[in-house]
Amino acid sequence: MSESNLLSQDLQIELKFKYTPWFFILDQFLRFILLIAYLKDYFSTAAFLSIQYFILLVIILIYNSYKNKLKEKYSLYINSKYQHEDPKITIEEEIPYGLVIYQILFGFIFSFWFFYHTFESHAWYMFILIFLFSIISACVCVLPLIFTVRYRETIGIISAKAQLCKIVKDKNNENDIVYEDVSVNYPDIFVSDKLIGYGTIELDPVDLNDTRIAKLESEMKNITYRSEAWMLESVFLGGLAFSGFLTVASANFLGKEPVVFNNFILHFKSYFEKCFDNEIISWFIQIEDSFNRSDLYILIMLLCLLSSVFFLLVLILRLRLNSLSLNMDHLIRILNIFNAKEEELFNLKLENDFGEYQIRRLEKIEKKIDTALTDADNLLKELKPTSIMMNTYRTIAVFLFYIVLILSGFYFMPFVAILILFLFLFTQIFGYFQKYSKIERIRNLIKKH
Repeated sequence: MSESNLLSQDLQIELKFKYTPWFFILDQFLRFILLIAYLKDYFSTAAFLSIQYFILLVIILIYNSYKNKLKEKYSLYINSKYQHEDPKITIEEEIPYGLVIYQILFGFIFSFWFFYHTFESHAWYMFILIFLFSIISACVCVLPLIFTVRYRETIGIISAKAQLCKIVKDKNNENDIVYEDVSVNYPDIFVSDKLIGYGTIELDPVDLNDTRIAKLESEMKNITYRSEAWMLESVFLGGLAFSGFLTVASANFLGKEPVVFNNFILHFKSYFEKCFDNEIISWFIQIEDSFNRSDLYILIMLLCLLSSVFFLLVLILRLRLNSLSLNMDHLIRILNIFNAKEEELFNLKLENDFGEYQIRRLEKIEKKIDTALTDADNLLKELKPTSIMMNTYRTIAVFLFYIVLILSGFYFMPFVAILILFLFLFTQIFGYFQKYSKIERIRNLIKKH
């Protein structure tokens, strides 16, 4: 970035806290109560929407007040020797990704149901209009999640990062905001007994490379091990899912596929028509009246096929990940070799056994390490989206496979299917409890190093 393009810059301290959803849960509980009251005809549609937007306005005001108090509280911990630079406190808002997805899906489903019952006409073009309105409303439903952000201040601040907020002119001669991390230049800008960098120690420049290389290796191994586990999972479960599809098809519908599938589509259409014409409870009552055992087999077949397709997509993405992983492994090997040489030359410098040649060589090695670290960081950014996509496909595939297991329980009796479902829910809830109760302590221990 050219200095001539720089219009202004401000020093900021970005604080990061642990997110807590208690205020969001309280907000959702209140809205759920209002929804029940609306369904019981205690409110008109206009009154219901007005109350919803009024609550949103109130939480926005509360949110702004909370953020201002938070900044005022922690501005007292700014080191006095940097006060002349007038650093500003900012908060990094890290809302859990899963919570955002949940809120968007919930907002879309609720909005679709609301507009479907509000509009009298249900012609095909009205469904397009309902769909578009539902998307807009789903975005509005995310606002309570943004403005109910609260933090677990009692456990301390996870990080305090000094950064420069620069306003620059881009290539199109338009103003652009760029953030530059300057934590190295301001190691003691934030002084707080609640800062849970947990006793982080300032290292010499020659040692900082070691920690960065170790972090790169850890992230690379994490991606590699997880992708290998997903690959094995995809091979076995994908093959099992597709064999399940073939078994059900050959045992029950051989030669009768078009007729049986058309009957399933008709039953499915009839089920939704009956549900939309009646109360919400009919969505459960109509299942037994609308479907038969053949429909259960068809549904299991479709889910098995979809599950095996997503498992296959995981294997395809693994090939892409292999290529990137090999390049990353090459860079890490280079970094380890040159880092060892840098350590050796640095030790010679400490022993005063250091000539002009060694000085030039050390400078070249340091530049080589910096370049390789930058390349490795960029390559890691390429690896992560592929890894995330693999995880997404794998999650969808496993979810579909588990639905197959639940539906298979109906082959015997509904109780078996419900038991399988509750085992799944219990395992998930226990996993989330473990994750949010213990993993944070482990992460904070790692951050010391």
